[in-house]
Amino acid sequence: MKQMISNLSVTLRSNAVTVADFKLPTPVLLAKFSFLPISSFFPTDIITFFPDEFDHIQQEDIKLLLKGFSMGIIADNDPVQVLEEVIALSNSALAYSYLGLYYFKIKAYEEAIAVYSRAIEYFKEEPYFYASRCLVYRSIGEDEGAFYDYQIAKRLDFNYHSVLEWQENQAEVSYFEAENLVIQELESTPKELSTDELNSLGLEYVHCYDYLKAIELYTSAINKNTAGDSNLFVFRGSLYLKLTCFELALNDFNRAIELDENQTAAYVFRAKVFESYRYSEKALDDYAKAEENDSNSSIVYEERASLFERLGCLPEALSDFDRLVELNPDDFYVYSLRADLKEKLEDMHGALVDYSTAIDLNPYYSDLYSYRAAIKEKLGDAVGAKLDLDKFNELEDE
Repeated sequence: MKQMISNLSVTLRSNAVTVADFKLPTPVLLAKFSFLPISSFFPTDIITFFPDEFDHIQQEDIKLLLKGFSMGIIADNDPVQVLEEVIALSNSALAYSYLGLYYFKIKAYEEAIAVYSRAIEYFKEEPYFYASRCLVYRSIGEDEGAFYDYQIAKRLDFNYHSVLEWQENQAEVSYFEAENLVIQELESTPKELSTDELNSLGLEYVHCYDYLKAIELYTSAINKNTAGDSNLFVFRGSLYLKLTCFELALNDFNRAIELDENQTAAYVFRAKVFESYRYSEKALDDYAKAEENDSNSSIVYEERASLFERLGCLPEALSDFDRLVELNPDDFYVYSLRADLKEKLEDMHGALVDYSTAIDLNPYYSDLYSYRAAIKEKLGDAVGAKLDLDKFNELEDE
C-alpha cells in the first residue's frame, strides 16, 4: 500500500497531469488522488521535493495543491500554509484531504479532526470525509464520534463499511492468522506455491482481515498465470474495493471483463465502483449486463435494488426485491429488505406480511420484532405492537 501512494506521487508530479484531471466530480477526484488516513499508505522513504517542479502548471490553485501534496505527504515538510492557500482560492476537496492527511501523519489528531470537520461543512454528501474523521477519532479513542461518522459514511457509501471494518480489526490480525490452520500449512511448505494454492492462501488471509497480504498473494498468482485468469483479477479488485482504492479496483475489473466478457462478478463489482463515483447510469448498465449473464444471481438484484432505492426509483427496486425473494424463498433477510421498501411505499399490510414471514423463518432475530412492532403501530394495532416489543426486549435480554 505504501507503494500505491508513491505511485500517486509519480502521477501527480508528472508533466502528463493537466488541469483537466482536476475538473472531475468530487467523489472521483478523491478516489483518484487521495487516501484515507491509514498509516499503511505512507511511504517509508522520503522523496526529494523540488519547489519549482510544478511551475509548468498555469492554474495557481492546482500548482499549490501539488506542491502541498509533495511537501507534506511524500516529503517531510510543512505544507499547511500552502494547502490553506489552496482552500482559500478554490475550496478544494483534495486540499482538505491532503491537509487532514498531513496532520494525521504527524499525529496532530485534533487538527486533523478540525480539517475534516471543515470539509464536511462544504461536502456534506462525501463519505470520504466522515470515514477520515472516523479513523482519526479511533486513533484517540473517541468511540462515540467514531461510531457516528462510521454510520454516516456507511449510509452514504457502503464500501466505506469494509475499509473501516478492516482497520478496526488490524489489532487482531496476528491472532487470527496464528489460529488459521490452512495458513500454517501452506506457509510452512518448502515448495513454491501453485496458482491455486496462492489463491487459497489469499482467501484465508482475507478471512483474517489481512487484505494487504492477500493482495500480495493474488498479485503473485496473477503474475504466475500468464494466460490470464479473470477470477484472480476479480478477487484482487474486490479487496481494492474493500480498501476504497477505487481506481485500482476499476483497473482489475476492467481487466477481468477483457479476459471474460461473461464474468458476472466483475460487472457487479465494477457497478459498485461506478456507484461510488455517482455514475449511476454506468452502474445500471453493468447490473443489466450481469443480469444478462446470470439471471439467477441474487447479488445482482440485491445490489441493483439498493441503488434504485437511493435513486428514488422505488417501483424498480421492488421488482428486484421480488426477484430476490423468488430466488431465496427460505432466506429471512430478503423478506426484511422487501418489507423495509414496502414501508417506504406506504404498503403497510405488505410490509407486515414480509416481516411476519421473516420472523417465521428466523424467530430469534430480535430486530425483526421491533420492525414489525413499528408497522403494527402504524396500522393501529397497539396490542400487537406491544407484544412484539415485549418479544424484542426478551430476546435482547437473553
